[in-house]
Amino acid sequence: MCVVRVRLALAFIVLSFNTSLLTAKEIAVDLIYPQVNQFSEQLALSGTIKSKQDAKVTVLQQGVVAKLFVEAGDHVSAGDILLELNSSIAKAQYQQALASVEASEIAYQEAQRLYQEVIKLSKQQVVAKTLIAERKATRAKALASMSQAKALLVERKEIVNRHTLRAPFSGVIVNRFAEVGEWVTPQATVFSLVANDKLRLELEIPQEYYANFKQTSLVANITPDLQHASQFKASISNVVGATSELSRTFKVFIDIDKSIALIPGISATATIALQQSAQEKLWLPKTALKHHPDGGYSVFSVTDNVAKRHIVNVIAEQADRIAVTNAPSNHAFVMSGVEALSDGLKVTVSSVKGSAQ
Repeated sequence: MCVVRVRLALAFIVLSFNTSLLTAKEIAVDLIYPQVNQFSEQLALSGTIKSKQDAKVTVLQQGVVAKLFVEAGDHVSAGDILLELNSSIAKAQYQQALASVEASEIAYQEAQRLYQEVIKLSKQQVVAKTLIAERKATRAKALASMSQAKALLVERKEIVNRHTLRAPFSGVIVNRFAEVGEWVTPQATVFSLVANDKLRLELEIPQEYYANFKQTSLVANITPDLQHASQFKASISNVVGATSELSRTFKVFIDIDKSIALIPGISATATIALQQSAQEKLWLPKTALKHHPDGGYSVFSVTDNVAKRHIVNVIAEQADRIAVTNAPSNHAFVMSGVEALSDGLKVTVSSVKGSAQ
């Protein structure tokens, strides 16, 4: 009988010890319901204001620079003369070609007269048919020579014209790379010309955002990096449908209105609000976030006193709170002590703040 009592006492002690161990494993937690709103991501990117027309102007004919008409900083209109090359030889060749045209016209007129003369005599049947054929061939040859001379004249005139370099469009001369007396060729740049009334902001966008830019019409808030510059809005003008293999980015262009006083080459920051996502953004205390060794993050909700882990993305941070996605919005989350939690661990709820939205 005593042995039975001892055994019962030992069993009670073991059961009580195990119960105390299970109770000790339960962690007391405080819960909070998150503040919820839809997730609308913003991109803030720095780009460069560039001109749609930015040319490295070269001469069309090699030669020695005889006159320069502009300097760096000058504003020019389309067709204005920028420089002239020494064209003495070209002009002499043009005059020679002009004289050849005049001579060929005289030769053709004479051949035409002789042909008409023999045609009249043939009506009286006093000339041989061979003479008629000969005069006709001579006229044809004279006509061909005249056409060749005129074509050469057009060529010589074009060569003379190519000794004068004109502005291809209106803009400002950024640089001048030639001096009077210098030999220049079509392979060398002599002027940098930029149109300052057709500007656009060029941005490099990470490749993962390509779908956002192709499916929606986006507007950017642009802030030029100039003192006292005002922010303005502009729509996306064009998206380049190809990415750079080096940077894994694609280009986006935003046209700048002519009324906005900017110059090519300056930088500007564009803030672009992407289309609102169906994902919900949950605001939680920073203490609710568990950091993983691999750099990831998770939070813990509690259902029926059991902790549930949710792998989340951190998308924003404000003071003592963070915004996450990929977690249920109708659950309460553990506010602190998350480093001791694991998925499926039983907990005791001490308090709950807020309510489900």
